[in-house]
Amino acid sequence: MSVTRRHGLSETEQTRAEHVDHLFALGRASVNELISLMSDSSWTVRRAVVGALSALGEDAVAPLCRWLCEVRTSEHAIAAAVDALAGSIWAGTSATVVVLLDDRDPAIVADAAAILGRRRELESAPRLAKLLAHPDDNVAVAAIEGLGTIGGTLAVDALIEVVRSKNFFRTFPALQVLARTTDPRVVTPLAELLEDEAFQFEAARALGRTGSPLAVAPLATLLSRPGSSIVRLVASALADLAIRAEWTGAQLSVASAMRAIFAPSLDRFIAALPGSDLPERIATAKVLGTIGAATTLPVLVGLLDDPAARGVATEAIRRIGSMHNDALIEALEVGSASTRLALLPIIGVSSAATQVRRMLTDEDPEIRARACEALERIGDTETLPALFHALGDANPRVGHAATAAIHALGSRSVSGLAVRALSSPQGSVRRHALRIITSLACRDAFEQVVVAVDDPDAKIAELAIGALGALDDPRVEPILIALARRPHSTLRAATMRAAAVRRSDAMTELLRRGLGDEDAWVRYYACQGLGRLESASAVHALIERLADASPQVRISAIEALSRLDNPQAWQALRSAVRSQDPDEQRAALVGISQSGQPEAIPMLLEASTAEDVATCLIALAGLARSMDARAIAQLSLAASGSSEPIRDAALSLLVERSDRSAADVLVDTALATDPGHPAHLALSRPSAVRIAAIAAHLDNADDR
Repeated sequence: MSVTRRHGLSETEQTRAEHVDHLFALGRASVNELISLMSDSSWTVRRAVVGALSALGEDAVAPLCRWLCEVRTSEHAIAAAVDALAGSIWAGTSATVVVLLDDRDPAIVADAAAILGRRRELESAPRLAKLLAHPDDNVAVAAIEGLGTIGGTLAVDALIEVVRSKNFFRTFPALQVLARTTDPRVVTPLAELLEDEAFQFEAARALGRTGSPLAVAPLATLLSRPGSSIVRLVASALADLAIRAEWTGAQLSVASAMRAIFAPSLDRFIAALPGSDLPERIATAKVLGTIGAATTLPVLVGLLDDPAARGVATEAIRRIGSMHNDALIEALEVGSASTRLALLPIIGVSSAATQVRRMLTDEDPEIRARACEALERIGDTETLPALFHALGDANPRVGHAATAAIHALGSRSVSGLAVRALSSPQGSVRRHALRIITSLACRDAFEQVVVAVDDPDAKIAELAIGALGALDDPRVEPILIALARRPHSTLRAATMRAAAVRRSDAMTELLRRGLGDEDAWVRYYACQGLGRLESASAVHALIERLADASPQVRISAIEALSRLDNPQAWQALRSAVRSQDPDEQRAALVGISQSGQPEAIPMLLEASTAEDVATCLIALAGLARSMDARAIAQLSLAASGSSEPIRDAALSLLVERSDRSAADVLVDTALATDPGHPAHLALSRPSAVRIAAIAAHLDNADDR
């Protein structure tokens, strides 16, 4: 039997890894040989050995403990033994390892403490707490780390005592561990260390990592001391505090406390900026933004010229600007180009309109484009003439931004401005104007749009025909009928697209005639239009297009038939599912899945097992629409399959469903797969029905 090569392994490593798999299959009899392989020179092979020993459970625990006590050949092997015991699946592992805490060798005791901590069993906490007084510092540190991992009231109380002992080699790791607990009781002992020069720096950073509003006041006491270095330390700790508070949901309380306590000290933070390194500048910007004083805006604006600090400074300015609009507008007016670039996406108040309008003539095209976007957010209709002028900007980005702003702003004056823009000598302006007329259906522009149909620029002529289709004017349809006879195929194709948005018998007939056009793209758009209009009278003509010489026309005909609730159309789709052309088959599968008819299920089930991945994915998407038991069974099979794209698609489709049967499949798949399988991540998406499914499975769940 051939074995697939594991990624990144040499031939000799591959052979050794395969040998580990073989030994694991032998079970208890192979334990000693597996233990001997913990010293293998390859990290990957050692990881395989660790996994095998952990999975062997009870059979491997006692031999591993004996090895730790009696052999201990190398650091690599010791680390592997600790990993294997920490990950062992046997429930009695901790009870066996705890005996090692009484060994006379401190190294063995430290290893046992590390194992118990990593197993996270509360029952181990009292024994680890006793080790905090062990004469060997390494043992005590291992116990500190273990208690920090286990957590709980007993662990926190014990670690607080270690911090207060001020034992140099034990207090440092203890305060680091305490900061990660998020227990509010740790703030006071950490704050006490601020008075001790030996622990001050680490205690301040640890207070920042608590994320607790209670840590703000103790940090403020440090500012009673002179020097910029202490201010930078406080800024770094406060920045950490603000970030951690966002993780725990305490950000509003922390921000409120920082504003109340540190607002009078802002000058010291600003004075400490010169000479700060990059992390300290970023931390200070975060603090200034959290406090939110308008007086700090000029300082933050100055940081915008620093690419590394720009992101944090911009966010800080955004926060301050939401509270102090006037200060933000002033900074926009007097700032540099980089300042304007950073501030324009933040601006959204009408009082800034005048300053923003001036930037439509800025020498930097990106500033001009962002000014258009800002005026759109502001809702400043008075600036429409200036925005129409910007349609002719030499930079395409500006023209598109101005067009988008005009679309969003609208107003009665737009139609007249758009008509005038159609007379521009610049082709780009005329194109933008036609898009605006089409989007806003500017009826007053009819005559000028008709003239634009004969524009020498073919793209403008096409856009003009599209604009005609959008206008509510009785004169439009006779013109479209005449345009369908033009010699240029691109204009006839544009006419089909225009007719497709007008629901009238005349336009339906125009599209039916388009099915017989000599140009394939005209026929393509005619098919699309009849499908969009859901013209049942065209079903036979569309079926005839299934034999068209051009593949895009055949696909378009299938898509059009998919939109018709008609027996003949359904039968044609069923036949197309059997097509030898994969594109036609996929289009037909999409069509039958949209129908919701029970007869579609067998065809989708068959296609879901196709070798072609694209076909299979389309079929699965169709099955996901159905509540049929066969459909959910096939999705379940695909979700646990070996094909990664099909598996991931099936899981995604199941996640999008809100029914109990889909939730049950996700739970069953997660239980049947290893923790790295994406079913676990899919199941983590919040949903009441998924929670109910998980709860129902808990009654019969094993420890895993």
